[in-house]
Amino acid sequence: MDARGPGRALLVDGARQTGKTYLIEEFARREYPSYIKVDFIEDSQLASTLAAATSARQVLEALTLASGKTAVPGQTLVFLDEVQEAQNLVTLSKYLVQDGRFPLVMSGSMLGVELSHVRSFPVGFLREERMYPLGFREFCDALGVPASVWRTLEECYELAIPVEEQVHQRLLRVFRLYVVIGGMPRAVQSYLDRGFDLGAARQIQEELVTLYRDDIAKHAGDRSLQVRAIYDSLPAQLDKENKRFVLKQIKADAKFARYANDFAWLTGACAALKTTCVRDPRPMLERSEEQNRFKLYLSDVGMLMSQYHTDVALAALAGEQSVNFGGVYENVVAQELAMWKVPLHYYHHTRLGEVDFMGESSGAVLPVEVKSGKAYRRHVALNNLLRSEEYGIPRACVLCEGNVSEEDREGKPVRYLPLYMLPLVAEELSKGSLDGVVAQPPTW
Repeated sequence: MDARGPGRALLVDGARQTGKTYLIEEFARREYPSYIKVDFIEDSQLASTLAAATSARQVLEALTLASGKTAVPGQTLVFLDEVQEAQNLVTLSKYLVQDGRFPLVMSGSMLGVELSHVRSFPVGFLREERMYPLGFREFCDALGVPASVWRTLEECYELAIPVEEQVHQRLLRVFRLYVVIGGMPRAVQSYLDRGFDLGAARQIQEELVTLYRDDIAKHAGDRSLQVRAIYDSLPAQLDKENKRFVLKQIKADAKFARYANDFAWLTGACAALKTTCVRDPRPMLERSEEQNRFKLYLSDVGMLMSQYHTDVALAALAGEQSVNFGGVYENVVAQELAMWKVPLHYYHHTRLGEVDFMGESSGAVLPVEVKSGKAYRRHVALNNLLRSEEYGIPRACVLCEGNVSEEDREGKPVRYLPLYMLPLVAEELSKGSLDGVVAQPPTW
């Protein structure tokens, strides 16, 4: 993360409890002699005072008075936390940027919802970054998986050669742990601090689900009951064979137009991830999006798992084949792709079938299937897509519990990759159709 960019403040958005405040403060301590932090949930009076500010001087006067710290030009970073409680400050940030003496970082939750009301967004003066729960590779780092293991995985990925079996089995175990724990920092830290106690992690997840529900009640206004109904239905929606979100499961006569803003609220608040259906599986997938046909995943797979019975988490941990974890594994994939800024799409055709995810790499579409059972080589819809000369799809990928392998289907290569290689697939898809341009996750 760099707050020293010329002429711009940094605005960090993201779901609740993803570690935004902690990481920004760590950055400030390491990179600057001093910093001023104001939390607008803790100090609502200051938010009211700043609402009347019309210059950088007035903003700094109020901030230094409230914090009790001296601001030294070029050495003091200004950190405004929970700015959703003081939305006008996003507009006022322009004054500090133009002043140029004090680097500025702002952060908050539900900014995709709350900042829609900002009267004057400072275009050109603000760089936005979104934080997500820990991705799988970050989870591995937290658990102490050596970097040398990932170098080996990168080689196996590039050359399409199997991972050594003992390493393969150990990484599958780590992946299953990730499915149960998820990537919320508090849940991961609790698991580690409490001596690998999954019960402690689950308690944190349940608290976070309650917190998200409270946020809906507080911020979703007169549509809070409808938004809450959608959020609470997600575990059941993802447990279906067809994961597409079905409004009639909430209310028999529900219409998409009536609920469209409620779905937008959940995604804007970073509580859910929307994967949109496309009709035409060719480059520039956005051209054929069907906005009223979509799947909705939770922002964190651990929070999803906490809403199923404990037996489901135990079965996932053991890798039991008798339980269908398709929706759970798809949630992990959606989460990882979103972190790498890959647009979320899937394909459905009445005749050809459905493919879980569609991405773009090197100017071509790459279909990605997600399989949770042993029959991962059965994929009729994928074969149908590869067979179609109209679409010209050159290859496909299947994420599964098997080791790395490759075979021809319809005269085209299908690569089978273990689920723990998901970050490598996401990195490739993050390049989109622009060769050599990689959208790396935020670096702190």
